[in-house]
Amino acid sequence: MAMKQPFIIEIAKDTYAVNEYGLSTMYVVIGQERALLIDTACGLSDIPAMMAKLTDLPYDVVLTHGHLDHVGGIYWFPKIYVNRGDWDMVRSVDFERLRAFCDRLGHEGGYDVFDYSPEMVHEFTEFPEFLDIEDGFVFDLGGRKLTVRTVAGHTKGGLVLLDDQSRIMFSGDCVNTNTLVYGTSINGALQGFLKVRSLRSAYDQNYSGHVGYAGSPNCFSQPESVPEDLIALCTEILQGKLDPAQEEQVDGGRVASYYGAVRMVYDPAWIIDDGAPS
Repeated sequence: MAMKQPFIIEIAKDTYAVNEYGLSTMYVVIGQERALLIDTACGLSDIPAMMAKLTDLPYDVVLTHGHLDHVGGIYWFPKIYVNRGDWDMVRSVDFERLRAFCDRLGHEGGYDVFDYSPEMVHEFTEFPEFLDIEDGFVFDLGGRKLTVRTVAGHTKGGLVLLDDQSRIMFSGDCVNTNTLVYGTSINGALQGFLKVRSLRSAYDQNYSGHVGYAGSPNCFSQPESVPEDLIALCTEILQGKLDPAQEEQVDGGRVASYYGAVRMVYDPAWIIDDGAPS
């Protein structure tokens, strides 16, 4: 029988991954004095009720980036933290596109595992107050701190959070096995991946915003090689050394290229910073 509720998994002490129907993954991190909700998924869930089951502490809400499958539940909250670079993106959430995304993943296996409908997407016209969050910001939860590092690439305002207790990096969609470079050039994305590599001593696991995708309800962290593979792939593209066999055409004139454990989608007309998307 299909699951009627989001699937909650404890991935470390006082640390939970919340798989919303195979669509997107939220994380709940609990300290001694406060908690933190990372992302709000597609908005099909009663997030306050879920949080009440996990903690009675006050909590903040932060978005790893502004894409619709991570911001759908913001209507529950009066304030959210989100990098200013993605403010316009959050405000332009397209609910028809969000429903179409939910339905597509359902047909890719989600409906075999989860009992949900795209009609559960909640439309809203009023937005919470946006609180800007910049590189180096620290969420102090009491005995536990999460440090924000901005990593442009997937979007202009993408970020990761480093937890000093679990040593998990919560990376949203910034650095994973299927990285979509939509917010910067390849050169710009490379700088973000190099930053992630420089943080390697601060984390042991990399949990992305899409564990348990569609009909595969797993909860695996990302392969350790992902940042290095993305760096190598960007370097090959910038040096013009990419093997054509590593490329395939995808939607919107973009291409997907492969290296090691990663697939990266990007616009071939936007390779360096002074270029522009076609």
